[in-house]
Amino acid sequence: MAVENGPAEPTSADERTWMRDLGALLALPSLWVDHTAPEIADGLLSVLTGILRLDAAYACFQGPDGVPPLEAWRPAGGEPPVELMSSVPGSGVTTSAVRAARGPFDPPGIARVTTLTLTLPWGTGLVAGSARRADFPTERETHLLRVAVGQAAIALHTARRLAAEQTARREAEQSLAHQNRVLRSLLEDVGPALETASRLVGEASREATREAAQPRSAEQTAPTPVRAASAAVSVALTRRELEVLGLLARGLSNKEMAAVMWLSDRTVERHITGLYRKIGVARRSEATAYALRHGIA
Repeated sequence: MAVENGPAEPTSADERTWMRDLGALLALPSLWVDHTAPEIADGLLSVLTGILRLDAAYACFQGPDGVPPLEAWRPAGGEPPVELMSSVPGSGVTTSAVRAARGPFDPPGIARVTTLTLTLPWGTGLVAGSARRADFPTERETHLLRVAVGQAAIALHTARRLAAEQTARREAEQSLAHQNRVLRSLLEDVGPALETASRLVGEASREATREAAQPRSAEQTAPTPVRAASAAVSVALTRRELEVLGLLARGLSNKEMAAVMWLSDRTVERHITGLYRKIGVARRSEATAYALRHGIA
């Protein structure tokens, strides 16, 4: 009586091959550290084609919203292999038999297509491979397929995240460079005004030093009508308003006065408005004439 043969027992060589292939797949993320997402997808198909002895392979990974899908296939060409695209993927790992595409030198045949779908927090993926072997895929080949696709999904997510961080860093550097250009331009605009203000302050300081060093006679120390009028004005105006009136009479602009007095432009404008109201003038020329009349300038 004939005895039906069962599945062949794995040999020690098969065990060594299995362990070698599994170890190589587990090391894939470290090998793909500096690779881009397209390079990782292409490398995955190269690994699967070699380890599983595939005739054709296809991979498609969907990223976050707004990111186009990432596709790769073997054999490389203008379109993905027909037998892989004609199979209907299911949930997890599914295998179906389809008519294999025939080239001018290919014999007719049926290809077994294995498809693996995965859903992850950061996207979905589909990987398919075909072979004309009746035993494809074996249990070990299915396990190797799962491991390889899982490792590739992790590497792809890491590569996309690093690419996004690099893009954000470049944008931040460009924004900082723009801000620096604006600051340099502002300094170039304000620089002349600051130099003018510094020169005027220096001249006023030297003039005050010379006046303080000169001896005064009794007639000089007696209050003149102008000085008396100036003293009367100083009662009505604050020290800051008198300072603003003096600088205004010297011809300084609001921005120059702000630089000299270490105030903001808005604060200087507020002092000028109060000053005009107190001395009863409406424009800069009238304020200058008032300052000259009262000996403030």
